[in-house]
Amino acid sequence: MNEGPNGPSYALGGEVDWLWPLYQEHVERVLTQKGAELEQAVLQTTFLRSLAESTATLFVMEPWLDTVRFKGLGRWPLPGVPQLLHDPNGFIADRFGGGKFKVNFHHGPSFVGTHNFRTYGEETWRQAPEVEFE
Repeated sequence: MNEGPNGPSYALGGEVDWLWPLYQEHVERVLTQKGAELEQAVLQTTFLRSLAESTATLFVMEPWLDTVRFKGLGRWPLPGVPQLLHDPNGFIADRFGGGKFKVNFHHGPSFVGTHNFRTYGEETWRQAPEVEFE
């Protein structure tokens, strides 16, 4: 673990550091509920285990009338989409083209956080079927 400008950085080659700010509160809450110490090694292990047990749900922000609606594009277990972890913009652009997207992260049934992305190129997501989520 390294210390970055925003606190601890759980660098795995720096590739998933962008997820720590999303997961930090969740990881600390899980450990506090278990009565565990918030030591660096425990935080890192819990963070990595949480990632391995998490899903990512992708939505595109589709202009609709005078507002925006969120069209569901997919949900994946994080271990099954390493490119999303290591190069989220590339993952989205390669599959769905350009647009404004949001990814919701869940650890089991618990909502962890949302991250927004902007990619460029042809909006190929327009031809993708909408995926409904429960």
